[in-house]
Amino acid sequence: MASSPHNVATAEMAERNARLGKWFIGVIVGMFLLGFASIPLYRWVCAQTDPGGSAYFNGEADSYEGVVVDESRQVRVRFATNVERQLPWSFDVGEKHVTVHPGEKRLVSFTAFNEAPFPIKGKAVYDINPPEAAPYFKKIECFCFVEQTIDGESKYDMPLLFWFDPELPEHVTEVTLAYTFFSADSSMTRASREY
Repeated sequence: MASSPHNVATAEMAERNARLGKWFIGVIVGMFLLGFASIPLYRWVCAQTDPGGSAYFNGEADSYEGVVVDESRQVRVRFATNVERQLPWSFDVGEKHVTVHPGEKRLVSFTAFNEAPFPIKGKAVYDINPPEAAPYFKKIECFCFVEQTIDGESKYDMPLLFWFDPELPEHVTEVTLAYTFFSADSSMTRASREY
């Protein structure tokens, strides 16, 4: 018995539908995997590309010796605080924004609170916008990129002492510093099991 044109068309359509179904399943699996890999991938990209001009901050203070304050202009600095979803901390800044002259030192206090009943290690990273301001942002004292351990149900105050190099381009009049705390390692998981 010969195949009818109808059977051939149906077979071709079934084959196309099967290919399309496999393609959709591949896309869904890829999106699922990308979702799991997004945080480690983000951390790796930040470390490789240095987006905030700070990924290689080694905890050493920038020298303030000989800096002359430029009182002819001001820079408004806004602060944003974030916490990785899995980290049971609250994190805030005492002042949401400050105004400084380039070259002027400024102290701002941040507070983190560990809401869990056990100690947790965290590490903060920051991003600076506009990115062109990053090379001019200088830290004398900073909690970023340094592992912080906060006891269970405890508060920890962290100072940021900073200044902007007077060579900061004149058109930069507003800067946003966004700090995000991430879990430093799997200590949170281990501690929650032990508790």
